Amino acid sequence: MNDYERQKYLDAITELYALYRRTVFPSLPGIGNRAPLMTDLLGTSLGEAVYLLDTLLRCLPLPGDVCEFGICQGATSAFMANEIMDTGKSLWLYDSFQGLPKPGEKDELLDDIFGLGHIGKYHGTMRCGREVVEGRLERLGFPAERTRIVPGFLEETLTPDALPHQVCFAYLDMDFHEPTLLALRALHGRVPEGGVLMVDDYGFFSSGVKTAVHEFLDEHPGEYELTLPLALSGKFCFLWKGSPA
Repeated sequence: MNDYERQKYLDAITELYALYRRTVFPSLPGIGNRAPLMTDLLGTSLGEAVYLLDTLLRCLPLPGDVCEFGICQGATSAFMANEIMDTGKSLWLYDSFQGLPKPGEKDELLDDIFGLGHIGKYHGTMRCGREVVEGRLERLGFPAERTRIVPGFLEETLTPDALPHQVCFAYLDMDFHEPTLLALRALHGRVPEGGVLMVDDYGFFSSGVKTAVHEFLDEHPGEYELTLPLALSGKFCFLWKGSPA
């Protein structure tokens, strides 16, 4: 977009952010330097970004680092890094950097976002290089020593040593059933009381994400509380360890 279009978008983000603060999240801080980072978000609505921000800020007083699974171009990574810049928490980022894996048998196409006609054709799409993500974080000024990038598909890379000891907040954008369930299972036991696992594409794109969430909840009855956003804000959900603060 050109400079004029970007400024109009920034103005719209600022106005809508103020509306969310007034009607949904009155405890949110002012928008500050967040608007440009929100402008860069891809595939994430403003509503989802505000929900993410509110939940992340509520989790920061808890022990543990912040994780993102499925980082693509790293726009959400930079958005979260901006919020933990002064906390001492580390940012753990997981991505294959080879695009989406092959969908599994529990992945049915709900929303053909690229018009490909079949979910199998999404294998390898949404590919982005690690250097793009690293460049965003470097421009933001987030400390490299507090950044841990784990490349590769989760079934090969998600060992106990590849996870922080505790996780106060994690954002999962894995698109398909198997990687979503793998990530949830790996995070269980590392989330303190009040911590949150935020799962994108719950009931969107592939049916497998929602299936994985409910399989995980069935494995741990009573340990997490599932909450949903306002319908107009997007397709995602939250798993609160214990109950929402």
